[in-house]
Amino acid sequence: MGNALCGKLEELGLDDILQIIALSRGTGILTLKSQGREAVLEVRDGLVVRATSTGFQQRLGELMIQKGVIDATTVRDALAIQQHEGFKERIGTIIHSRYQVDLQVIEQIVREQMANVVMTLFAWHEGSYDFATCEHVETVDAAYLDPVQLMLEQGGTAELLSAEGARLQQQLGKETVEVPPRPAEPAVPAVAPPARHALVVVDDDGATVQAIAEQLQSDQWEIVPLVRSEEALVAIDALHRDGRRPLVLIDLIMPRMDGTGVLGGLELLKLLRQNFHQLTVILMTDFRHDEAEQEAAGLGCNCLQKPRRGNIDSEEFTAFISRLRAELQAGQGA
Repeated sequence: MGNALCGKLEELGLDDILQIIALSRGTGILTLKSQGREAVLEVRDGLVVRATSTGFQQRLGELMIQKGVIDATTVRDALAIQQHEGFKERIGTIIHSRYQVDLQVIEQIVREQMANVVMTLFAWHEGSYDFATCEHVETVDAAYLDPVQLMLEQGGTAELLSAEGARLQQQLGKETVEVPPRPAEPAVPAVAPPARHALVVVDDDGATVQAIAEQLQSDQWEIVPLVRSEEALVAIDALHRDGRRPLVLIDLIMPRMDGTGVLGGLELLKLLRQNFHQLTVILMTDFRHDEAEQEAAGLGCNCLQKPRRGNIDSEEFTAFISRLRAELQAGQGA
């Protein structure tokens, strides 16, 4: 293999890299490294045929469960077969051959899985890239992803694409498709039928997310609790594709998607405003930041004061939930 294209992501964005590879109908392995994360895109004739990332994991079986194609028991059995046979077959091939699931359906889900992984990589703004050409790259169950078409569908810019950050996952260090058996509970919050209003809650403090979900779950809300912006972007996109318009609650003070800074909530708000114009978004913060809150107000977003971490059992938290309910009721009617 030879290195046809390599350099720094600060100098050449992923959208340009993929367009160069697509226009040249390149075949090879594109490796991206950023902030301790690594992603590998296998490309054949300019088309992505496999995508994995240590920063964003989405299992094929989980996605098939979400789509209603198979159930969790079938996924467990297929994974057990894959492991018992020494991972000689891909999980999609096993599900097709042993459980008679339509191959075209599997290929479509694999394409969606690859698209979700690729879209999160547009949030990697620093690091390195290296495209090593080779003669042949094996396809995954004949599925492929056209990166140029993906960019056109999402608006053609890296900013829009980075707004697709995750339907799904934090299982570090494992491959997207080939994985050993694990508990069948999906790692990504499933999108339920539109019987209730969806509320996406994003906060890097998992305890706060859980406490808010517990307080509101008795209401008419379907809570989608998340701790990373990338996951929120993909989850919101999934809801939109199902014809739903969720309300979104975001912590103002959390890391940006590239792992730097503390105004990740403001970054996420801007991305949502660029891509989902009609969303009602509410910010919350336990530390006031006047400049950021003024900028958020200019984007039509209110900011609620929430209790400090560790105070979720206090009267202050109860009062916060009351204010939040009022904001949600107002946003629901917007």
